[in-house]
Amino acid sequence: MKLDYIRVIPRDLFNEANLLKCYARLYINLETANASGIELDHDGSPFDVQQDETSGSIFIANVTLKAKGHAYKLWRPLNSRAAWPLYLVTEEDEDIAVFNDDGSFSSEMLTFLSR
Repeated sequence: MKLDYIRVIPRDLFNEANLLKCYARLYINLETANASGIELDHDGSPFDVQQDETSGSIFIANVTLKAKGHAYKLWRPLNSRAAWPLYLVTEEDEDIAVFNDDGSFSSEMLTFLSR
C-alpha cells in the first residue's frame, strides 16, 4: 500500500468527501443497528486518507472497523459516482457492499454484523 498519494483538485476533494460521508453513515447505522461487538476505532489524529496503489481505492488508515476483536478493511473505489460506495473486506477476502443506494445497510452487511 502506498503511504501517500498526489491529490488533484477537484477530483480528490469529491472522492475524499464521499469517503468521509460513508464512514459517518456507517457510524450512524451502527449506532441504530444495536450491533454488539462492533465498533469504529479511531486513534484521535486527523483522518489519514490513503490510496491502495494496486487498486486505486481509498480508505482511512487510522479508522478501523472492529468486529468481535478482529479488524476489517473498508475501502471506496476511486471516482465512483454512487452515493454510498463503501466496501468491507471479509475474513474470506471477499468484498461486500456496506450500503444500499439509500444509505441503509446492505443485506450482506447485515449478515456480516449478525455473525
